[in-house]
Amino acid sequence: MITHLSVSQLGMYQRCGEQYRRRYIEGESIPPGIAARIGTGVHKAVELNSRVKKKTGHDLPLDEIKDAAVDGYHEALMEGVYLAPESLPAAREAMAKGRDTAVALAGLYRETLAPLIMPELIEEKITLTLPGVALPIVTILDCYTQDWVLRDLKTSGRKWSAERADTSPQPTLYREAVKLASGQYPEAMVFDVLVSTKTPQVQTLATQRTTEDLEILGKQFAGMLQSVEAGNFPAAQPGSWVCSSTWCGYWWSCPYIPEHRKTLPKKTA
Repeated sequence: MITHLSVSQLGMYQRCGEQYRRRYIEGESIPPGIAARIGTGVHKAVELNSRVKKKTGHDLPLDEIKDAAVDGYHEALMEGVYLAPESLPAAREAMAKGRDTAVALAGLYRETLAPLIMPELIEEKITLTLPGVALPIVTILDCYTQDWVLRDLKTSGRKWSAERADTSPQPTLYREAVKLASGQYPEAMVFDVLVSTKTPQVQTLATQRTTEDLEILGKQFAGMLQSVEAGNFPAAQPGSWVCSSTWCGYWWSCPYIPEHRKTLPKKTA
């Protein structure tokens, strides 16, 4: 029985209702993959730096931020990580590479973005109620700065498009969360994307939202709830990237995948 909603819930339901049913209705929790654990490590380091900077006015030294990223990454791995069966032989190498990526991205943040940011709200949990949506919606702000900028940090293996930033539901809710917490809307909203290309790089994408965006998002949440209450959990579209053993830990026991596809390919000499 779900007691609240979130952007991650909505995204999962829209990608695959069956995955949502397994995770949130049946309570079958499967850990995310290495990419998500990299993001956790970086976020832990950034959060630590932000909290120190709010108190002292100064960023942590580069080495301390990198160490925090390693600690955050390892702690996340201890909670579990999903690896597709065919990836298991290279698991140790993949996890080591993930650690190195977390360190590189945290260092990039310290050198490029951290000096520009004076945080005010850090990992702030704010609960919203929307008209027509029966359950509360929980949001967690990455960072709202003292110069009234809402910043959301992402890690990614590739650059974001402007469309991705403009269609994400997160700023729509976070904008309202800032208004609830501070009494005013943010003056600007940006995604800071740390891209783990061969030479890591930073993208800062500005985006905007209006009350119309909020109304539309509220309809999406309400529609999802109606479908959940009716027991309607549609599977992902055939051919969707999310419907594969690489990205979905439920794939191997999914009733929408024929058994003959669940056989691991034989190794070739």
